Amino acid sequence: MNAPNDIRAMLVESVTRLLKDHVDRKLLAAAKEKGWSAELWQTLDEAEFPRVSIPEEAGGAGGTVSDLAAVLRVAGRYAAPVPLAETAMLAGWMLAASGLPVPRGALAAGPAHRETLAAKRKGSGWTVTGALGRVPWARTASRLVLLAKGPDGAIVACVDPAKCRIVPGRNLAGEPRDAVALEDVAAEQAAPAGPGVSAESLRLRGALARSVLMAGALERILELAVEHAQQRVQFGRKIGQFQAVQHEIARLGGEVAVAVAAALSAAGAVERGEDVTLAVASAKIRTSEAAREGALIAHQVHGAIGATDEHALHHSTLRLWAWREEYGAEAEWATALGQIVQERGAGSFWPTITA
Repeated sequence: MNAPNDIRAMLVESVTRLLKDHVDRKLLAAAKEKGWSAELWQTLDEAEFPRVSIPEEAGGAGGTVSDLAAVLRVAGRYAAPVPLAETAMLAGWMLAASGLPVPRGALAAGPAHRETLAAKRKGSGWTVTGALGRVPWARTASRLVLLAKGPDGAIVACVDPAKCRIVPGRNLAGEPRDAVALEDVAAEQAAPAGPGVSAESLRLRGALARSVLMAGALERILELAVEHAQQRVQFGRKIGQFQAVQHEIARLGGEVAVAVAAALSAAGAVERGEDVTLAVASAKIRTSEAAREGALIAHQVHGAIGATDEHALHHSTLRLWAWREEYGAEAEWATALGQIVQERGAGSFWPTITA
């Protein structure tokens, strides 16, 4: 699946058709209560979408980071309540890069923040000890894939969540963000972290995943805003005929276009290994800013109806508000971006921002 553009287009068409057929208001409302949709996950899993970008020899479907970004963009557009990003972009990547097979089922990855887990030898295997906060999808995962500090370097370990103490939590959109405590939990499989697998690279890939998901969600709220403006009648005219509303929708369209471009560009940079921190930091900043402005505009266009449980808009905007804070908010990535520019010096400033 190292896909040229036409193959990637087929991949996008396929996942779009699947999500369009299965994700509706009833499914999203149920997932908001349960935390996720097991039925949707099973459908996606059978179609191999959670294994896009994972090498075939590790149990994946093959493909590139850009292929996976294309899938996640669609998932964000439909607010798919399943751990696609965590399974492929994070957990599956850590396992495959470390020479370990990727198990079937939904996976969660940690640390999602800056905590440190400890791994130690026990017989022929490894055990993991430590505590993590707000791990995405931990209680719905079949396995937790963790990056821990061993005596001689980083260890990637796959553990059974049933052997951990999990305290359920949620983000603003109702997605699971759980506290996980481990006390000498035996790893089902473990290995030294492979090339490129580190706490920083895990955080970068998490930020990339959130950027791409936000890009998709922004596309959805633009669709909803345009649709509402074409249907809603106020003072005897469709509100889309008012210049002020047209201006706001045009501004939303600009935010969406820039966010999508930044997110997909960052995916390409990660795929090629070129200036990854610069690209991902820029994408996370820009998509987060667009999420703030875009959600505000979309709710202004919709009025009070957009905030109701019955309307589709809030499923996207709540995720935008939640995702912009995960794996580093704008201020944190802006600081990282500033440090990069400062370290490269004044002479490199213009080439850096125009490369």
